[in-house]
Amino acid sequence: MDAQPVLPLSVALRNHTREAHRLAESSPFMRELFAARLPLPVYRVFLCQLYQVYSALEECATLLQAAPSLQPFYLPALFRRAALEQDLQFYYGDESWRAFPPLEATRAYVQRIQTVSQDWPPGLIAHHYTRYLGDLSGGQAIKRIVAKMYRLDSDQGLAFYDFPQISDYTAFKNEYRARLDSLPIDLPTAEKLVAEANHAFELNRRVFAALMAYVPDAHGHSQSS
Repeated sequence: MDAQPVLPLSVALRNHTREAHRLAESSPFMRELFAARLPLPVYRVFLCQLYQVYSALEECATLLQAAPSLQPFYLPALFRRAALEQDLQFYYGDESWRAFPPLEATRAYVQRIQTVSQDWPPGLIAHHYTRYLGDLSGGQAIKRIVAKMYRLDSDQGLAFYDFPQISDYTAFKNEYRARLDSLPIDLPTAEKLVAEANHAFELNRRVFAALMAYVPDAHGHSQSS
């Protein structure tokens, strides 16, 4: 990252995670999802992984609430755990999804969130940014794809993509970026946050790679069977 001029944190995060973001978004699993080719059992496994990640993020969120400089990022309007529970209940029809063990890549992602929360709470913001801002942006396009893919004729099964407490997504994202830029941090800390955000994108990409084992090949066999 260039030291001169010093970029606002929101701009540094956007510019210096662009390649990691692109790699995650263009992973084979996400290509299948964007092409509306994911069988429902695979999408259910995907939601199970998201549930683990957001549970970890939101269990650690009290640390943001406890630190005065991080309080602006304690934003329950963004929380996804309850929405994921709704969707998983809809797709499974019961509580059986709770017994589905997280993939190894997902466990590593959760472990990273927990480690950062203990060792360096400001680092949670990098994970917060990577997941939630993506949900408010590209997640809205994915919502339309999922509705089409599974022929959903209502919002049932789509709770993950809806933020009922946020009336204007664009205004909220702008406010979120302003909060990033107002963080009282120095340049080395900003660089460390960018590095953690890049790591978060890589952890996402590893989860996507692991999920490909569940995607049927050309002969209709999942790679995990």
